Amino acid sequence: MEAMFKVYVKGIEFYAFHGVTPEERAIGHRYRCDLELDVEGNADETDQIGGTVDYGIAGQTAVSILQRTDFQTLERGAALCAESILRVFPACQRVEIYLAKRLPPTHLIAEETGVKLIRTRPSDESAPV
Repeated sequence: MEAMFKVYVKGIEFYAFHGVTPEERAIGHRYRCDLELDVEGNADETDQIGGTVDYGIAGQTAVSILQRTDFQTLERGAALCAESILRVFPACQRVEIYLAKRLPPTHLIAEETGVKLIRTRPSDESAPV
């Protein structure tokens, strides 16, 4: 019997060169990312990684997209990341990504600013495990 799991990775940190201004894109920033994935699988019965999503690979997939893809807004970066995770992991039905820029260059003093984006696999694309 397949179950629905919430696989998550919290507190991924990386450095990248995104932003609206040329200065932001030249200097770069520290970013933080959290992932929560809804996965249909059977790892609870089989004890096999093939019955779920490998959270290490999911985290690496996110960082790879976020470091090598050029974007101005966090919304775009989060969308590219979520779309990639859905493509790589057929058992993943939904991706929730929290993406934040640490100590943003703005007149407002804030620890971080960010976005939470949710992408869901269309029902006709679901693939059983």
